Amino acid sequence: MATFLSCAFILFFLCLSVISPAGAQTGGFSVELIHRDSPKSPFYNPNETPYQRLRNALNRSANRLSHFNKNSSVSSSKVSQADIIPNVGDYLIRISIGTPPVEILAVADTGSDLIWTQCQPCPPSQCYKQDNPLFDPQKSSTYKYLSCSSSQCAPPIKDSCSAEGNCKYLVRYGDQESFSNGDLATETVTVGSTSGQAVALPEIVFGCGTKNGGKFNSKTDGIVGLGGGDASLISQMKTTIAGKFSYCLVQQSSTKINFGTNGIVSGSGVVSTPLLVKNPKTFYYLTLDAISVGDQRLGVKSG
Repeated sequence: MATFLSCAFILFFLCLSVISPAGAQTGGFSVELIHRDSPKSPFYNPNETPYQRLRNALNRSANRLSHFNKNSSVSSSKVSQADIIPNVGDYLIRISIGTPPVEILAVADTGSDLIWTQCQPCPPSQCYKQDNPLFDPQKSSTYKYLSCSSSQCAPPIKDSCSAEGNCKYLVRYGDQESFSNGDLATETVTVGSTSGQAVALPEIVFGCGTKNGGKFNSKTDGIVGLGGGDASLISQMKTTIAGKFSYCLVQQSSTKINFGTNGIVSGSGVVSTPLLVKNPKTFYYLTLDAISVGDQRLGVKSG
């Protein structure tokens, strides 16, 4: 996945703390992130050696680098195209959608905004093969179509309006093949806290995909967008978590994404750098002053 660039930190521990514009903070909680090589992941292969897992991770990172070299510029006219490569996502997250809640396993992505999953009815000709059952919105008491007149039905995710006046969405991804198209709706999203107490988030905007394709894997049910845009899970939770979240990425293991008070990183040795506000809002920007390898500073211009 484009934003989970673990190759440069393959032997290390990467922490990112993000503080965005905030409302009133009401507490904190943590949710498990599952690395694709963790025994908790459906991608886990017990027959692989640590060397093979490391080699595969480097190959995935090389594929990401190749993708960036071919798509090095981001134009504001292409905001709806998120730079992710869906089939090589390194981190997964479990959430539940609907009432009663239906669990899905999705790719966690800080490089895109929309939360979406495949929904019924979705014939095989219009959806990619998925091992888990597709979400059926008719069986949820909290599912609501989003009207085309709603403020959330807006570019870059708005595609069209149905004859009934409901909002249709379309997102395309940076591999030029993968996409999701369907109904934009609101639903109760429940995230399982590592404390054991689930956190229910009502009226979250999400995509109920009825036409999806590309390089998605049958073992995952969609994407949870963690970018900075209005449709992301982070932005929709900002009054609950005061705009704060952090995560630590460790290789070949499960880790946590922390929200609210749990997302505050403090203590001896902690340093911070300001994030820049730029378009598209999906991405998190900072100013790079220099790059060093060991004690050798590379001749890279700041910016």
